[in-house]
Amino acid sequence: MNRIRILIMFLISFSVGFSTERYIPKNRQEREYLEKIRERTFKVGVVQKNYFASEKIDGVSLNDIVEDMFRSYLGMNVTIEKREWDENYSNFKNGELDILTYLTPSEDRINYALFTQGIIEENLVVVSRDKKIDTINDLNGLEVFVTQNSIYQKFLERLIDKNSLDLKYIEVSDIGDKRPFSYVDSDLNTIGEKNKLILGRLPKATLGLLKEHDELVKIIDNSLDEKYGALIKNWFEKRKEKIFKDKLDKLLTENEKQYLTDLPVLRVAYGDIEKISTYSSLENRYIGIAPRIINYISEKTDIQVIESVNLRKTNWRAWKEKLSDGYIDMMLLSKTPEREKEFLFTNKLSDLNIYEITDLNSENKTNKTIGVIKDSIEEKVALEYFINSKIKRYESEEKINQDFKRKKIDTILSINADNYDISKYTVRVLDVVPMNIVLKKEHIILRDIFNKVIDEFINIDEFMQDSEITRRKTELYEKRAHKNIIVLIVISCFFLSILVMHQTAKMQKHKKTTKELLKDDLTGLYSRRVYNEFCRENIKLEGCAILLDLNNFKSVNDTYGHDYGDKILIEVGKCLQKVFNKDYIFRISGDEFYVFLNCIEDVELKFRKLKKIFKDSTILRNYNISFSLGYYYKKDDVTMIDAFKYADMAMYFAKREKKEWYEEATDEFINQNARKKKLEILIKKGFDKEFYAVFQGKYDLNNKDLIGAEALTRWNNSDLGLVSPIEFIPIAEELGMIHKIDYKIAELAVKETKKMLSQKRVKDDFRMSFNMSVETFRRDDIVEYIFSLLEKYSLDGKNLEIEITESMFLKDAKNVILKLQKLSEKGIYISVDDFTAGYSTVGLLTTLPIDVVKFDRSLMATICENSDKGRSVYIGLAKMIKSLKLKVVAEGIEGKEQYEFLKEIGINYGQGYYLGKPERILKDGNV
Repeated sequence: MNRIRILIMFLISFSVGFSTERYIPKNRQEREYLEKIRERTFKVGVVQKNYFASEKIDGVSLNDIVEDMFRSYLGMNVTIEKREWDENYSNFKNGELDILTYLTPSEDRINYALFTQGIIEENLVVVSRDKKIDTINDLNGLEVFVTQNSIYQKFLERLIDKNSLDLKYIEVSDIGDKRPFSYVDSDLNTIGEKNKLILGRLPKATLGLLKEHDELVKIIDNSLDEKYGALIKNWFEKRKEKIFKDKLDKLLTENEKQYLTDLPVLRVAYGDIEKISTYSSLENRYIGIAPRIINYISEKTDIQVIESVNLRKTNWRAWKEKLSDGYIDMMLLSKTPEREKEFLFTNKLSDLNIYEITDLNSENKTNKTIGVIKDSIEEKVALEYFINSKIKRYESEEKINQDFKRKKIDTILSINADNYDISKYTVRVLDVVPMNIVLKKEHIILRDIFNKVIDEFINIDEFMQDSEITRRKTELYEKRAHKNIIVLIVISCFFLSILVMHQTAKMQKHKKTTKELLKDDLTGLYSRRVYNEFCRENIKLEGCAILLDLNNFKSVNDTYGHDYGDKILIEVGKCLQKVFNKDYIFRISGDEFYVFLNCIEDVELKFRKLKKIFKDSTILRNYNISFSLGYYYKKDDVTMIDAFKYADMAMYFAKREKKEWYEEATDEFINQNARKKKLEILIKKGFDKEFYAVFQGKYDLNNKDLIGAEALTRWNNSDLGLVSPIEFIPIAEELGMIHKIDYKIAELAVKETKKMLSQKRVKDDFRMSFNMSVETFRRDDIVEYIFSLLEKYSLDGKNLEIEITESMFLKDAKNVILKLQKLSEKGIYISVDDFTAGYSTVGLLTTLPIDVVKFDRSLMATICENSDKGRSVYIGLAKMIKSLKLKVVAEGIEGKEQYEFLKEIGINYGQGYYLGKPERILKDGNV
């Protein structure tokens, strides 16, 4: 027996690619540890059957590779315990096994197990053989089998709870060879199953070890990095290839196999069709779902396909002639009865949107003229929706777009909508048609082969998702390339400026020496020296202090040089003298100008006159030079220095807010600025003791049961009393203290939630939400901090909800999404706050890990202001959000009429003063 065992181990080692090679310890501690553990026997648990790891690929299974790592590479004595998963898991948990293969980390398992790096990437899928499943809602009413005590079961429970599914599951120790009608399993176990739905990505499976073997974990990770990680990855690739080849071999007839053997190289032509195929100049190829599927079919069937690159710059709509003439062998088209007479079409690759694009000025016209490309799929759709006499046909896209921009037609139908500005046009999907591969009539066998591969192996949703990711990556790369070009230009300008500097050195020196003279050397206006004397000698003088600062001057000065900057300053000086020729005009420094008026009549009229003179100036207009202006009506009890200080404050307010180009420093304005300065001091001083949380309940609108709450920030200052969040939050953001406030409220929210759950005052699925500001969410420690709160108060992630706003995604969206995914994986719910159906927000809803959408109180207000329109808007938005399988929470419910309206249209959850005000201690129960 010993000789046979030695022979078997030799064959395994040989097939995996190892002979006498062994792991080299990285230090003395590792060497001593390995010598010690080689004297004992380790028990390793593997699944006995019905698991992909036991499949033999080229004579080697995944279990063989893992066993070889322990025996041959690490030189350990191991015994392989082959049992069903449930039994192995129980033995490992009880300490009867040292190592359990393919164990997924989870919260409960970290209490008794250690985990190596991930070795298996897998998705959880549900397979049904008796009911078609395309969406998550199709799982309602289904009964599925799932392996008990597995990560699959925990993931399924979370999915049912999150989506309120009517899905029953039966726990079994092993799914078995004869798979039931419906079951939940890894996608690695379900390759070849057509009717399945991906539920989500699972954490990577690892090798689980008892906690006493902590030193062994690092050694195993090193082994995976050095050799066995690559072997495992290669095994999975071979397995996937083998499964495909085996199934394809069974699908194809002998005639079809021979046809593939004799098939010459095929030429394909793609076109710019939204999401179907788009040319990427960066990658110099077409990307999208169609090229991806055709390349996939080519790789799997050994059909050689090349793109006809010389057709890239031609109109793809005219390629039918190229196909008929044999210049190309296949292209992409939508199937119509007329086209079927001339060509063959495969089964559908994807859906193609036909957009109706209308000029906003023509939106309400009854007799619109509709433009379409002649003999196109758009023309076919137009005939189904519009009167033939109103349809105008064009030979080219260039001509139809030209007439559309000139308003010769009101509406066009197009398959591409990306190039149309939604502020000028309304864009809506009029119809959806299938997109197919089109072949010449003689390629019947090829069409049949394509259809078999499409039907059996192509999951359109997966390919569409992968194509979208590739498209976004390409867009990102192109933006980076564009940015690099700009950087090169800036660097070039920098070096050019250095070459010019020595020519302007004398001029700069001259300006510096004359700066303090009575007259500004450049503009001829009064200098800073005169200004200082004027302020000292005219303390009680009444009038109007004005401060003017140029916009875009620095950009022009940096881009075109100081000579151009000087010309602009001289021109500005002339403009000021035309308006304020009888007043004091000072050039203080750079592009700042101070003016003092003795006569305060028609001050704003003079401002408008100055603005017109700026616009009429050729040099200022050419370089887009404008100004921001602040002014203050000085009284005799205010010093001249303070008067210009107030004008300066007003100027910066006008520049920052950009609502108006000028601003008056009124007493109210000055008091507000003084209050802001005071609040800045008090926020720092009172943060620890004066900030607290109040809780406003969220209710089930059907029965008014309390289902959750929102933690809101409040500040009760000892001097000022209650300060509104609208006032102090922007100041805290400017001070860089907002994260401290957010973190404090977050902890108070978690603490209160745990308290209420422990006291049984709320149900187990009670969920507390709180807001995170943009600045807080950009911090690197945000996820770690939230997780630490859950651990500190022993609270489950399902009891928390973090509210975010659209503005979070304006910068570094990728990092924000990564953080949201980590929070979501912990069970924490994510909601979009202040939703008002902004274009960017709606686009994000389909791509982010979002669970809840909170309708902004402004939407509720529209119901009161304009009842019919407001209700229609609210109903439409609610239907859209529900179609995305997201939960809706209505904010701002302040009366019974609003409450009854929301119940009537099927809104399940809400909050507002009608249901309950914010409180320090939340009342439990229902309203």
